[in-house]
Amino acid sequence: MRHFFLLLLFPMLTFGQFEKSIKLKVAVIQNFVQKGEEGETAYWQTKGKITFGIVNYTEEQNPIFKELFINQYKEILPIYNRMIVSEDEKDTDLFIKILIRQEQDYRKLLTQDQLKKYLNQLAEFEKNNPQANDSYSSLFFSENLLKEYIARF
Repeated sequence: MRHFFLLLLFPMLTFGQFEKSIKLKVAVIQNFVQKGEEGETAYWQTKGKITFGIVNYTEEQNPIFKELFINQYKEILPIYNRMIVSEDEKDTDLFIKILIRQEQDYRKLLTQDQLKKYLNQLAEFEKNNPQANDSYSSLFFSENLLKEYIARF
């Protein structure tokens, strides 16, 4: 009976973690939006800096990822703004689906070695460093988190 009770608790914990990650993603976008015109620059610089230490972009990759992150911000900004005003579930779903696709686009640009380093580091944070995990999952997805988002959306 005790094992059955623990199995019932597990999905609730997973849902709680999932819900927390959504709140983190919305909060970080809100933070950049509040910066006004500087939000775009802060967004791409933040995404670039926090991943550079993991994947070590090459000189050739730096402008590619800068452009990717700028375009991601330009794409998500109007969706975020509409979602906040409308509070419509369809807008929220679109917001999440865009974040999923943006993560996939990011991964496609990494080399195999970079992708491996990236996924390993995010898995390590997920397992052993909740604070770092929260920071990274506000802008990126661990493999487990991405799979969970794809399954739900």
